[in-house]
Amino acid sequence: MKDVFGSALERDPSERATYLQEACGGDDEFRAEIQALLTSYDSEATLPGPREADPEATDPFIGTKVGPYQVIRRIGEGGMGVVYLAVRSDETFHKQVALKVVQASVTGAKEVLERFRHERRILATLDHPNIAKLLDGGATPQGMPYFAMDYVEGIRIDDYCEQRDLPVADRLGLFRDVCSAVQYVHQNLVVHRDLKPGNILVTAAGVPKLLDFGIAKLLNPERRSDLTQADNRPMTPSYASPEQVRGDAVTTASDVYSLGVILFSLLTARLPYRFKNESAAEIQRAVCEEQPEKPSAVVAARPIHSDTLRRQLTGDLDNIVLKALEKDPHRRYVSAEQLSEDLRRHTEGLPVSARPDTWSYRAGKFVRRHAVGVTAAVLVVSSLAAGLAAAMWQANVARRERANAQQQFNDVRRLTNSFLFEFHAAIQHLPGSTPARKLVVQKALEYLNRLAAQAHGDRGLERELAEAYLKVGDVQGNPYWAGVGDSKGAVESYSQALRISEGLAGDPKDVSARVYLARSHQSLGQVLPIVGRPGDGLTHLRKAAETWEALSATDPAWRTDLANTYLALGDLEGHPGLQNMGDAGMARTEYQKARSLFESQVTQDAGNQARRGLAVVRVRMADLEIGKGDLKKVLVEYRAALEILESLSAEDATNAESSFRLALGYRKVGVALEGLGERKAALENYAKAAAVNERLMKADPENVQSGMGLAITLRYTGDLLAKGGDRAGALANYQRVLAILERLSAIQPGNILVEGRRAEMLLYVSSIVGQNGNLPEARRLTATALGITSKLAERTEATSDDLFGYAENFLSCTPPDLREPKRAVEYAKRAAAKPGGGDSAVLDLLARAYAATGDLARAVEEEEKAIGQTANDDTARRAMEGRLAQYRSARARH
Repeated sequence: MKDVFGSALERDPSERATYLQEACGGDDEFRAEIQALLTSYDSEATLPGPREADPEATDPFIGTKVGPYQVIRRIGEGGMGVVYLAVRSDETFHKQVALKVVQASVTGAKEVLERFRHERRILATLDHPNIAKLLDGGATPQGMPYFAMDYVEGIRIDDYCEQRDLPVADRLGLFRDVCSAVQYVHQNLVVHRDLKPGNILVTAAGVPKLLDFGIAKLLNPERRSDLTQADNRPMTPSYASPEQVRGDAVTTASDVYSLGVILFSLLTARLPYRFKNESAAEIQRAVCEEQPEKPSAVVAARPIHSDTLRRQLTGDLDNIVLKALEKDPHRRYVSAEQLSEDLRRHTEGLPVSARPDTWSYRAGKFVRRHAVGVTAAVLVVSSLAAGLAAAMWQANVARRERANAQQQFNDVRRLTNSFLFEFHAAIQHLPGSTPARKLVVQKALEYLNRLAAQAHGDRGLERELAEAYLKVGDVQGNPYWAGVGDSKGAVESYSQALRISEGLAGDPKDVSARVYLARSHQSLGQVLPIVGRPGDGLTHLRKAAETWEALSATDPAWRTDLANTYLALGDLEGHPGLQNMGDAGMARTEYQKARSLFESQVTQDAGNQARRGLAVVRVRMADLEIGKGDLKKVLVEYRAALEILESLSAEDATNAESSFRLALGYRKVGVALEGLGERKAALENYAKAAAVNERLMKADPENVQSGMGLAITLRYTGDLLAKGGDRAGALANYQRVLAILERLSAIQPGNILVEGRRAEMLLYVSSIVGQNGNLPEARRLTATALGITSKLAERTEATSDDLFGYAENFLSCTPPDLREPKRAVEYAKRAAAKPGGGDSAVLDLLARAYAATGDLARAVEEEEKAIGQTANDDTARRAMEGRLAQYRSARARH
């Protein structure tokens, strides 16, 4: 009653009767009560005498400043917050914003405050032309959180369509823009959960804007809060999905359902069902059990001629709307993008997926699109009818040719599968097999592409194509497999596999299709960080984990694949030696999940893949602990991993992957021994690792993984020699490393990790060459390194760790006259602004950079911040305090 009464008040009195007829359905008693409330409200509004205080007159925020914003007036209110019109009131710029603040009456409600902060976190991740953009955030002087976002001057999308009497095509265009925004939200792992016309405003320019993420939910299971519990599920019943009403798990399919309700409303000016009352039982009955009518059957209430509209809705649009409104989430459109695509195809006169794919349906679509051409064709066919009898004798010849073609098709397919699955599997792990693997898979792919052109809709053939694209991508440049380093080519191949897999996965019962989908997402997630897209890589890895989790729940055979995905997630989240997002805590969480699964699989004797995975994840977890100082504990983990890797290598000495992991184990043990001061033992382990890496690289020169492994091992050896005073030995190792990285850079110019290590190595060699007196060569090497660094820093997706390294390069390189402190300040500020980037190390670097530019005041300010985040007994803190004293002393002198 409250909702209907409030909605009626928002309408012009002349429109209320029509609205109440639709909203109350056939419940005359309910309608009479609403009408009585409206009459009472209207009469009270005309009476003289005392009235309730105007909320704006007593609102403590009106006229005050909240952060840099001057509050003007209220523009909205809900159960969680109040929205004000405000303007930026400082000298930076003048801009109107919508300022949302938690209501003072609920500041003690922990859940509401957390929901408000949750909405602010979600909005901060979204940047789309059809989503109101978050501009700023903070806390009021009373400690209540607020955020400022674009002020959208517009009206509800349904009112916009009605007031302008928009034709169906224009309504569909607006709705497809909304679908684009919702698809973007879903790709950012967020479910809106409250899609309705009131949360979609259309501006005067005709641009729809999606608002209000107050009850949105993150899809990432590791970041769920109590706000997603089934017994606390805020929603708008008229637009909620059946699973929301029942309290089941809410996914992106729920938003697709809500889009279906909105589309129904835009086309018919009413909802697909009506509630007799507002009880929970009635809501559940209507939403979960009542089947909506076809839109074409309920258009009598439309203000335009119903027969015209009924003809427009009959057929495709009826089917599209009803598919979006399926009670079973698995039978709806799989995404907002697919729903939008069907509307596009309908608009362009093409067949849509919501209709059965019959010959007559497709033929009808074709005739309507090409009426003139079809008419001409009919005349031609008529003129040829007389010659039909003469052509009949050719039918037998054609049948024989078809039979021969089918036999040839089957023969080529069998040959292709033999190459793809039998021959490739036989050579996959042999040292030096990379060129042969590439040739085998590419030839198989060529054959499959030819076959695919002849066999549309053959799901078996599409599976073989997906498998081929995945194998080609592995050979081209997956960093977790031996390959030739063509990362961009790998992205293209994996994207093709994903496109095919998404088409196959439309059938939820097809397990193999879901496996291909998971593998495609996993492979893309592993390679995208190498080409500078770590954020996209994270998205694909999370989708892969979600699919593997669902598969593993019914079949334990997929747990090793799930564990490998968690391992890759941990690497990308925060492993310091790889391209990462700088979140070591999240990396540790993902590694622990991977370790638990690998250990359970090893216990069940699931094979060498689980044993190898367990060894690698133990190495990764020890890597995260090495900076904490307990090197004895780290050494125990490294040696336990090495024991597994030595066993695997002994069992299959020809397996290149096992050999590569063995070299990793030797190198890690060497790192721990070096930290413990056991120099001789460390060098012995580095030598063992280098011998294995060099054997692999010589056997397979195009294998980027082996080349990078040797470069890292030689670098560690050079560092240890330099610490012992053997500068000549160190330089010899560094020059070999640089030669390897130059070769790898030529093979794979887009590899961010290779280029970053190459710049770092150039600076190391430059330092030693300069100390030896060859300053021209030192300058040349440093200039080359800084040029590489500048290009890497142009990437918008450069992580905090990346930018930290780039700033350090420009701040500390030699010769000193090539340093650029201002560039170092720029990169350090960008590093601090990245998620998780404001730690003490970054702030200390920023302070050093400011000091180098002569800005001692800011150097003092940033160093004080860095010290504030460091433990009292920390060695780093004492170094920072020494620098702070120097900055203060220098500032006093000036």
